[in-house]
Amino acid sequence: MNRRIENKIDIDVNKKIILFNWLQEKKAEKIYKTRQINSVYFDNSRYSIYDDSVEGISPRKKIRVRFYGIFKDNSKKKIEIKYTFPYGRSKSIKDIDNTSNIFDVGYFDDLYGVCMPKTIVSYKRTYFKLGFERLTFDEDITYAKYNKNLNNLTFVSDPKIILEVKSNNFVNIDEIEQNIPFKTTRFSKYCESIEKLNLII
Repeated sequence: MNRRIENKIDIDVNKKIILFNWLQEKKAEKIYKTRQINSVYFDNSRYSIYDDSVEGISPRKKIRVRFYGIFKDNSKKKIEIKYTFPYGRSKSIKDIDNTSNIFDVGYFDDLYGVCMPKTIVSYKRTYFKLGFERLTFDEDITYAKYNKNLNNLTFVSDPKIILEVKSNNFVNIDEIEQNIPFKTTRFSKYCESIEKLNLII
């Protein structure tokens, strides 16, 4: 797992053009095609992962199964564990051939115990390169309560646009953020999904 930093910037939808003008001015390069990203997030029965994220506790984790493109039960999927430490973040990824087992019986984590699928987050992501750093632009964010039938989901829309600045170099990311005409913020798509769907009373 590579250590990295990952800061998020909440962009008002009405200021989208300002962001793209800034990217053009800085000669940011689009490096991949825009694609649809879908993540099934896991948590235990006490929603401890959600609580730790809201409270900013460190170290903590996020557990998710990720796949790309349109929703299909036979889509190729990966399990990702995101780690947050006081000094940065890291992520482990591995392919999974059969998701029915993890969706049915859950994922056992040494910190959070048995975690079951809770929500699905879907959005469009565009990728940019600025110098040696990577920026991702997420929009059309939607949330749904997990349903084993991925073809039968009811989504709630979120108008937010999120710019993420990702780097392995603390000096470079500080310089980039000083030049971005927006303020960084704490934002978790998983936490937003829990709150938008009213899964915790």
